[in-house]
Amino acid sequence: MLAEQRRGSLLCLGLGVTLGSQLTILAREQLATADVVFFLSNSHYLAGFLQQINPSLVDLQPFYQAGQSRLESYHAMLEAVITAVTTGNNVVWACYGHPGIASWPPHEAIRQLKALGYQAKMAAGIGADACLYADLGIDPMAEGCQQFEASQFLFYQRTVDVSAYLLLWQVAIAGDFSLAKLESESRYIETLVQHLRQWYPPDHQVILYEAADLPIWQFRAEQVRLAELPQATLNQITTLVIPPLRAKTINHKMLDQLGVPADHPLRQKS
Repeated sequence: MLAEQRRGSLLCLGLGVTLGSQLTILAREQLATADVVFFLSNSHYLAGFLQQINPSLVDLQPFYQAGQSRLESYHAMLEAVITAVTTGNNVVWACYGHPGIASWPPHEAIRQLKALGYQAKMAAGIGADACLYADLGIDPMAEGCQQFEASQFLFYQRTVDVSAYLLLWQVAIAGDFSLAKLESESRYIETLVQHLRQWYPPDHQVILYEAADLPIWQFRAEQVRLAELPQATLNQITTLVIPPLRAKTINHKMLDQLGVPADHPLRQKS
């Protein structure tokens, strides 16, 4: 009887950000062979796309209710997905971008199902960060890159290195402690700007980035002054990209400790 109860599995996979063009061949096969595919219809194109691969779809979008904490919605989603697995289905949870980034429910579903003895795992997908690096021509290894969820950046004490890029995800809902807001609130954005003024001047140029949902669309890379952020259009998928304020500073004591020769290029930098 126990073996019967454990016939079922969960695979959380990433669809990528730009619909269709970032889905791997393996992920498409896994979608096609699943008994049930759960997904969130973040665009009206997504359901039609998935329907062509596997018609056994369950849209999780209705679990979101206006004014309701997203945590309640997440628990309802978890219950639906876990129930589908424990009743013997091979389930795929098809997630926007990468299934493990800015997405607590897939991690929790895998944790709970593994604890119950079911097979559950995650497969990587192309996330918004990968799109951002490509679209904006940023190599995070070159200047360095710090990134935080925007609300967590406000809630917790963080140290900012202004010689590196700073990425703030989900900037539209920065400061939302209710977990119920889906739209930007200017007073919270003004608080974010004041917080950032500890490190950056008001005229520092920042970038509002949004990856393209469809291959025929263009990504958004709108430059504004930091002080203009409260008046800017911020959507659910907007990421705030703050370029470095100054160049990196050489750690001369470390170069000495490492024995870097006097004629090495690092020694020529200020």
